[in-house]
Amino acid sequence: MGRFLLVAAVLLASSACKDKKSEGLPPAQEWSANTNTLPSAPGASPQAGNNPHAKMGAAGDPHAGVDMGAAGGAGGPDPHAGVDMNNPHGGAAGSPDVSKMGLTPPDPNRKIDPNHRVTGTIKPHAKAKDRIAAGGAIFVVVKKAGPDGAPVGPPLAVDRLTWTKDELKFSMTDAQSMIAGTEVSGDVVVTARYDQDSDAISKQPGDVVGTARVKVPADNVNIVLDDILQ
Repeated sequence: MGRFLLVAAVLLASSACKDKKSEGLPPAQEWSANTNTLPSAPGASPQAGNNPHAKMGAAGDPHAGVDMGAAGGAGGPDPHAGVDMNNPHGGAAGSPDVSKMGLTPPDPNRKIDPNHRVTGTIKPHAKAKDRIAAGGAIFVVVKKAGPDGAPVGPPLAVDRLTWTKDELKFSMTDAQSMIAGTEVSGDVVVTARYDQDSDAISKQPGDVVGTARVKVPADNVNIVLDDILQ
């Protein structure tokens, strides 16, 4: 499933995930090895109220019964009509058409700023490690950080990765943006979600989420998957 579906799911996540709960695993002590990493505001979590991984994945038929029109999923046209969802990186041929969502895609010939990047490693918390299986889907989303440290606004970059064994490298840049005018810059929240059914629309108990708030550019960022959905 391509990044087009991830964008649609993330745009709906804020309103769809207010009831998310976790098992209360202790927060990771080292979110990033980079000095650009910023702490969340006191009493706030980057995951609070805005879980950009809610209803994300990439298998089965995630479109059934779902209307993801421009008006927050209510009453809009079907954004997936005529879209090739088998190209996860939006190549020139068969590239996902975000205009179906009423959005403008980025210029395919745009210059990619090498400083617009967040790179690092995704690791499981010890208490969640047995829940994460090799071959499973990991969805990574970059969004602007709000005043309280929670992710806000449209996704700046999205990607789908495949979990290997003990950890997973990631790199998020402007090349993974699918909406014109968005760029990976400033104060951002990076959220990684291990999704058991690889379905970009659904979420279920046992999916595991981790976040990091950083200042771009940021390298050697550690995202710990420590929040188990109930």
